Amino acid sequence: MARNRCRPAAAGINPWLVVALTMVLSSALPAAAQAAYPDKPIVIIVHAKPGGAIDLTARMVAKVARNYTDTPLVIENRYGGSGAVAMRAVLGKQPDGYHVLAVPATFISTVKVTRSNIDMSDFRFLACMVMAPEALITNRNTDVVTIEDIIRDAQAKAGKQIWVGPGVGSLDHLMAIKTWDKLGITATWLPYDGGGEAVAALLGGHGTVYVGNPEDVRGRPDLQIAAVSNETRLSRYPAVPTLIESGCDLPHEIMWRGFAVRQGTPDAVCEWLISLLHQVSADPEWVEFVANNSAQNVFLEEQEFTALVNRDSEDSIKYLRMANIIAGEPDQQAQRKRLAGWFSVPVVLILVLLLGRTGGRRLTGQTSIATMTLALSVLFLFYALSFPPPTDGQQVGAATIPIIWSLVLMVFSLAQISGALRRPEQNSRGRIRLVLTFAVLMILFVFLMPVIGFYLATLILLVGGIYAMGYRRHLTVGLLTVGMLLFCWFIFAKTLGLPLPTGVIFG
Repeated sequence: MARNRCRPAAAGINPWLVVALTMVLSSALPAAAQAAYPDKPIVIIVHAKPGGAIDLTARMVAKVARNYTDTPLVIENRYGGSGAVAMRAVLGKQPDGYHVLAVPATFISTVKVTRSNIDMSDFRFLACMVMAPEALITNRNTDVVTIEDIIRDAQAKAGKQIWVGPGVGSLDHLMAIKTWDKLGITATWLPYDGGGEAVAALLGGHGTVYVGNPEDVRGRPDLQIAAVSNETRLSRYPAVPTLIESGCDLPHEIMWRGFAVRQGTPDAVCEWLISLLHQVSADPEWVEFVANNSAQNVFLEEQEFTALVNRDSEDSIKYLRMANIIAGEPDQQAQRKRLAGWFSVPVVLILVLLLGRTGGRRLTGQTSIATMTLALSVLFLFYALSFPPPTDGQQVGAATIPIIWSLVLMVFSLAQISGALRRPEQNSRGRIRLVLTFAVLMILFVFLMPVIGFYLATLILLVGGIYAMGYRRHLTVGLLTVGMLLFCWFIFAKTLGLPLPTGVIFG
């Protein structure tokens, strides 16, 4: 009995008091965790190779930040996909503030052109710190140095003059297109993954004009600024004319640069980073760095920076559509082409049927399969013809690869139909299986290319097709496949300047 009386005394603790204490302690844990930030190095991810303007900007931020924090800022270069690789790297990390993205204005075009699942709204934009005017840069060791030389050479080459810069549809690419329009010239845009590679191409004689910013010529005595997009001449380069002086009405084309983190990063962490960046922006070494690059030292905090990103995103869509880099609203001509494609399917089927009936020819299974393949390839061709035409300065566009593959498939199907109609007695199960195999491989190619990219999808198509035709010499198969892939790379990526799809996984 004595023991039973002791139990109520032990249970006399108020359960609501326990709940309240638990809630207080649990709410204090995140605050304690945030108060500990940062307790390890902060990584700034840069999309360009070392030497580009955004890379130099990030490295200077990391250097100056040492004056205001004991936490090291480390630069990590994750180049590829015109910035998509770097953006995915940040989005793939926890939103804890330990991975910061160096953001140039050109990322806006990247998310529109690549049509990936990345969006600018996936990030919190901490601060914009630099605004640099766009500039046309040439190689002093060539015959084309001044803006007058550029115009003269472009007119003489009739569209074959090469302009280099980062990415397709990037801010620099759009700047080139606007300049061509204002100057009344045509040229060809040759894209690179970053500014450093494009500058190297200019120095190596692989391009005539590089579209960048004044800081790109620092430490490179062989480079010359031909003209700058500014209302007045730059104090550091008083001999360089503005584009307005050269008859090109583009006085306000700028490249801004800033820093962002993944959405979901705690407010306290963002405030700490913004405070650090603000201290950096007022540091004399930083101010001198920006001034030496003929750029404007600014500090737009999260709300104002986000408004700038949203405004430029809307403007970029307009210019990307004008340049045929992304499709606008479907026009009547494109709709007519697609309708003609669907109309062609029964037409092809009826024509082959009538051809087979002529002279008492017997339609075989092989003929039927090849006919369906022919009809689908014609439909694919009409759809490809409805895609946006090549951009200004480009010889190929979005429809190039689909048109090539549809024509190849049409020729293959016609050859199969012709052989089957002329020699129906030679039709065998093996040939029907061969046609079916190629049809399956083509379907796989279409579905895999957006996921794993053009090269890997083509590798599967080529190897599968060669083995399906009975070849078993593995070394020969390997050499043929590698040779074909190198041929595609040389023709599309290097000669025509058309970046082939890298796929969602590797993009």
